[in-house]
Amino acid sequence: MSRFTPQLTGAHVLVTGGSKGIGRVIVETFLAEGANVSYGARTVRGDEFSLFKDAADGARAVGSVLDIGDPASIKSWVENAAKEFGRIDIVVAMVSSSSSQLETISKSSIASPLFTEASPEAWTKSFQADILGLWTLIDATTPHLEARSGTGSIVVISSVAGFEAKHPSARGPYTTFKRAQATMAKDHARVLGPKGIRINTVTPGGIETPTIVHPDGTEELSSFGKMKRDKPEFMDILKSQVPLGDVGEPQDIANAVVYLGSRLAKYVTGANIFVDGALSTFL
Repeated sequence: MSRFTPQLTGAHVLVTGGSKGIGRVIVETFLAEGANVSYGARTVRGDEFSLFKDAADGARAVGSVLDIGDPASIKSWVENAAKEFGRIDIVVAMVSSSSSQLETISKSSIASPLFTEASPEAWTKSFQADILGLWTLIDATTPHLEARSGTGSIVVISSVAGFEAKHPSARGPYTTFKRAQATMAKDHARVLGPKGIRINTVTPGGIETPTIVHPDGTEELSSFGKMKRDKPEFMDILKSQVPLGDVGEPQDIANAVVYLGSRLAKYVTGANIFVDGALSTFL
């Protein structure tokens, strides 16, 4: 019997959208497990994790500017990351070109839908990033993951907004494409399984992302923090819709991602794990 631990020392993880929010905590959690991380985002300072002191076994994080709407940018990032660490073990795809679920809600009336002015151009841009970008990421990393001889893993981050029609934003691409990402992951499980690669989805509900403190001491308020500041009544309403009675933390999502990425979940593929406090059952 093996130890009930992720056993990720020396592994290499790719994380899109890893500079802030849930992605940032995912990066930190893998570092704490001794895994090296390559993270990509629209803007990267390079010092995002310089204050993080819990990395184990010399694990380090390398950030790169990444445009998920540009296939060439994705392919270049993947190959450079593989060259840097000599391998790719786990891929975490979580970035979306659209505004987040909570950002959308904060701009709307909580009680009524916000019918966004979604142009064909907005839908096209979101499709290129959220759908074609994810497809390109999976395709570009498959040869590297297949080389791991049965331990390669992909984790896609969706959103409960993609599964519930009562989401406050209507007409925009966010809900449609978050559902499509989960479907794409499930579909790929049939193709990647014979290659020894697992692919699963984690679907968050309301997650309170923390304020970021940069190395120079400046603070960057998260989208959730801005919402609490500008629409404080939202928190009580959101909590009232969660059977567990509270919103989640980024660590809740990171824990699920590490589990699915590791050999603890070696027989789990094509699954979609809701980490939402049963919010989806209320909606």
